[in-house]
Amino acid sequence: MPQTKMQKIKSGIAVDIDETLSGTAEYWFRQMAKLFGNPEKLSVKKLITKYRYTYNVPYWQTGGALAWLEQQRHSNDLQKILPLIKNSNHYLNKINKILPIAVYLTTRPDTIVRGTKFWLDKHNFPKAPIIAKPLSWKENSNLWKAKTLTKLYPQIIGIIDDNPELVDYLSVNYKGTIFLYDNKSKKRPPLKIICAKTWPILYKKIVTQKLTKAS
Repeated sequence: MPQTKMQKIKSGIAVDIDETLSGTAEYWFRQMAKLFGNPEKLSVKKLITKYRYTYNVPYWQTGGALAWLEQQRHSNDLQKILPLIKNSNHYLNKINKILPIAVYLTTRPDTIVRGTKFWLDKHNFPKAPIIAKPLSWKENSNLWKAKTLTKLYPQIIGIIDDNPELVDYLSVNYKGTIFLYDNKSKKRPPLKIICAKTWPILYKKIVTQKLTKAS
């Protein structure tokens, strides 16, 4: 990560976007069921409950479906219309008052930062830089995020994220706190992992932790 970008980031916590702030899966599942089939005849909500991410849906792993998904992932216009996870903006602003939102750390490709910023501003999220995954990165996306999060510590003291796979890629020596939204349980000692199914619960747990920005 360029040193100039590091210098622009204040101390505080990182926040993921997809499935943490944005209901991206809701959009993907709805569109892909319409375009590529839903042989199980499940509702969008039940599809998400069963598979969580589109890459877990076996009948959407075709060349055509994957090509369509990849094309959409690089659309700035699409990012502007993605649904908001209800009240995620309000709770993140409340968190920002006690623990600064220092950066949005996303595995979205860096080609759609413009559309992502538009969406964050549209929903009045706290202002902070966006670090997105470079197109040159060809390995696992959560490995990139784990490496980036590690480099940012102790300036960034942890992250609010929804994907438990991120934890699996972090070194056991990582000293930050991982708040896993929309998760009931995830353990990987000695990592500090705090799970919360909803934003109100997550907010209360952050208040209880009494975290402060890194010095």
